[in-house]
Amino acid sequence: AAFFGWLDYLDELVMGAHPIVADAITEAVEEKFFQGILQPQLLQMSELDVLSATAVLTGTVRQIRSPPLLHCLVLFLLGSDRHPETPGDTPHPLRTQLIDRCNHLSDEISLASLRLFEELLRKPHEHVAHSLALRNLQARGYLQRSPPVPDERGPPEPDPDEDGLDLEEDPYFTDGFPDASFGSAKKLLPGSAPSGKGQVSEVVSR
Repeated sequence: AAFFGWLDYLDELVMGAHPIVADAITEAVEEKFFQGILQPQLLQMSELDVLSATAVLTGTVRQIRSPPLLHCLVLFLLGSDRHPETPGDTPHPLRTQLIDRCNHLSDEISLASLRLFEELLRKPHEHVAHSLALRNLQARGYLQRSPPVPDERGPPEPDPDEDGLDLEEDPYFTDGFPDASFGSAKKLLPGSAPSGKGQVSEVVSR
């Protein structure tokens, strides 16, 4: 608890200090703490010491928020290389060791290492994702950019209520209704009678 209280104080001090003072504090933390204390503990072989050092490192990653200290910590853990990795390269020793421990024979060390990288990937620093993944993917054709496909959908259908005639004004609207000609039946002359009615009277008189 005392260590993380001291670390929080330094982090706040770096965030509020003049850039020259912030750089001086960051260099001192890198030299005295990161390289002088953490690195020897992280590279040793004792499982108990590795677990303890990894837990302290995970808490340190979680605690640091100031951009100068965070940048220094990221480069300390992952190195500054940005080109794709090749078999002939000399790897960053701490980065390689931490990655290999994610698949350690000890489950406790594997889980502790995975928690460390989980906290590291949460930090708002572009170099983390680039060093761990993107540097080895940029030269590969996983994404093929193609020209935009034209829209095959036709123009929107017109609204019948806006562009068409009202149903009452449509001359074909009443074709299917039997009562549509009732108006024309009223226009018959008063004296005219249907031909069928005369035929019925003749049949009755006979």
